[in-house]
Amino acid sequence: MKKFIYSMFALAISAMTFTSCEDVPAPYALPGNEDPVVIEPTGSGTLEDPYNVAAILAYTQNLPNGEKSPQAFYFKGKVVSIRENFDYVNDKGQSYGNGTFYVSDDGTANGQFLVYRALYLGNKAWKTGAGEVLEVGDEVIVYGVVTNYNGTTPETDANNAFLYSLNGVTEGGGSGDAGEGKGSGTLNDPFNSVAAANAVKNLTWTSNTEYEKTGEVYVKGKISKIATNGTFTEGGTYGNASFYISEDGSENGEFYCFRVLYLGNKKFESGQTDIKVGDEVIICGKLMNYRGNTPETVAGEAYLYSLNGATDSGSGGGGSGGSGEAKGDGSKANPFNAVAAANAVKDLTWTSNTEYEKTGDVYVKGKISKIANNGTYTGGGTYGNASFYISEDGSQTDEFYCFRILYLDNTKYNEYTGEKVDIKVGDEVVVYGKLMNYRGNTPETVAGEAYLYSLKSSSGGGSEGGGGDSSGGNSVSFATNSGAQSWAAATDGTYGVGFGTTAQGLNIGYYKHTSSSTLIAPNENHVRVYKNSALSIATTDGKKI
Repeated sequence: MKKFIYSMFALAISAMTFTSCEDVPAPYALPGNEDPVVIEPTGSGTLEDPYNVAAILAYTQNLPNGEKSPQAFYFKGKVVSIRENFDYVNDKGQSYGNGTFYVSDDGTANGQFLVYRALYLGNKAWKTGAGEVLEVGDEVIVYGVVTNYNGTTPETDANNAFLYSLNGVTEGGGSGDAGEGKGSGTLNDPFNSVAAANAVKNLTWTSNTEYEKTGEVYVKGKISKIATNGTFTEGGTYGNASFYISEDGSENGEFYCFRVLYLGNKKFESGQTDIKVGDEVIICGKLMNYRGNTPETVAGEAYLYSLNGATDSGSGGGGSGGSGEAKGDGSKANPFNAVAAANAVKDLTWTSNTEYEKTGDVYVKGKISKIANNGTYTGGGTYGNASFYISEDGSQTDEFYCFRILYLDNTKYNEYTGEKVDIKVGDEVVVYGKLMNYRGNTPETVAGEAYLYSLKSSSGGGSEGGGGDSSGGNSVSFATNSGAQSWAAATDGTYGVGFGTTAQGLNIGYYKHTSSSTLIAPNENHVRVYKNSALSIATTDGKKI
């Protein structure tokens, strides 16, 4: 094993150039020692064979300026001094639940390494007021990512390391090593908390946007701690909750359920049942190994499948379309009901917010059961759309989510020129547009690509807008993105040469007129109309457009 000998000259230089986040002690022995310090690096950085401080120092010093290690390591040492203990409270009354301290191999100031803003045992924040939890001379094992701060200060990456053990005492903290793993992750045989942690322990984590995750699995346990509740008592605004579960409700062998949605894969809302410690739950969703050391659910991609045995049979339950009967074929004459709409998308793929499969334009009919966001008339919205749930009978069973729906005639609420009527629970509506399976588990309309075709108020009266295949009466409507795809050269007696087509009962022409630009033939996606050219639209039978 190679030995590192720090001479008096090297020590003097390091003392002059060493800087860190704040004023810190020198990392090595200061000039004045009679003998040079000989440090032999040992260990491989694993739990079974942790680095000693000399080894983690040597590794970190070789990192480029400011670069982080590509993985976390275990290293052991003795506490030399403490800058901020885990229960530290600043002058603003804030406590962050982490600690900053120095370790070395022998507990002296020789060969120190800075453990910067590390979390407590189990990779959890310490609680304010719990008293001193770390003392000079304590033996610790730390697990975390390291960095060469400013190219001069070897240290752990802030909030990316934690105490694995303190004087030999450890805490499960989601590591999956407390208890026996049970279950296969199916609904009939859910993972317990330990098996869930084991299922992700080898998954990679690179960044908040680059990480491996499991497919959809089921995890069963009892709530042992609640980090943030839903919106009922905790004042939350995101409609999700974060909590820990274990097999017996204790803090042993916990698994972290992070930003989990409510029953039916829906947001927590007033009037529902709050979760509490001791509740038995089954979670359905995807799991990850956050930062390579914290098994947990993927935020927003997991939900409560059951709470103390109660489930929600609505369409949000994993995109199954609920337990009701599917009706309709999606046409104007025979619209989908809510269950059929959910079934129509349950096999569509979802990769990201910009990469997903969607249906063509279809009709969905139902009664409004809940309103998430209203339009602009009384709801104070600013985007001119509304989000709400519908079901066949207006109950909260077998619902379908109508997300960011425009108003009648495919207009924004605040731009509609007819009688402005707010939607409300109980209204019967027909929605026209495209559907998707958001995140692979939430059937809903595609935002901005669906609108109210008709609205029949539960208090009487109603309105009907123009649909994609409307016909009859004294007018004709057309969708600009679904016709006019067979263009041919044409000449108009008034506007000159150009292109023309007939589609959906319309004669459409595009002509050079007095434009100085060379015309570009239209295609199925768009018509490029230059200054001083002409676009002519007329019905084939003289009806009003």
